[in-house]
Amino acid sequence: MAKPLIVGRKEFAKIYNVAPTAISDRWVPSGIVSYEDAVIVSGKPFWPGGLAVDVALPPGSRGRQLDERLLAELEKEQQATVRPMKKGELPPLVGLQEYGALFGVSQFVASNARQRGTGMLPVEDYLLSGSPLWLLDTVLDAAEATMQQSRGGVWQLQQDVADALREGRYDGPGSVIAKRGKAAASGA
Repeated sequence: MAKPLIVGRKEFAKIYNVAPTAISDRWVPSGIVSYEDAVIVSGKPFWPGGLAVDVALPPGSRGRQLDERLLAELEKEQQATVRPMKKGELPPLVGLQEYGALFGVSQFVASNARQRGTGMLPVEDYLLSGSPLWLLDTVLDAAEATMQQSRGGVWQLQQDVADALREGRYDGPGSVIAKRGKAAASGA
């Protein structure tokens, strides 16, 4: 299976040599990129790699210059072999919030299971902008082992959540961008 290039805010910033805050503070408000073009996983936006490459201005012009060397490093790090252009071309992705929903546990329980490193959770397929992401197929392939290692059988695969993720209709924990800072404090 071809593994897609995916970028979060930090990866986007890295390949363009800008601060990660430039993506959400300048690029999104000015329409260079949109959250509508991103998949939202565990409350964070992740864009298809081809789209990220496509926002570059022509070499020699002022502004958004893609660093081809850093792009190649990112593709090698991700073992990415394709650059999808649209979020619909990305396979279903799972972050810690979705992982918890998939097995009927909290995000914190899922995070603790990952941090223990006991093999209860498979190794993530991506580590983007500081967040672990798995392909849904990776999670489902390891589901039986995950449930077997569950203390007292607490972790149980929620097939309706798996179906919603696969069909692009998941609206549970992590499906919207988490409000941060003043917006979160004011409830705006």
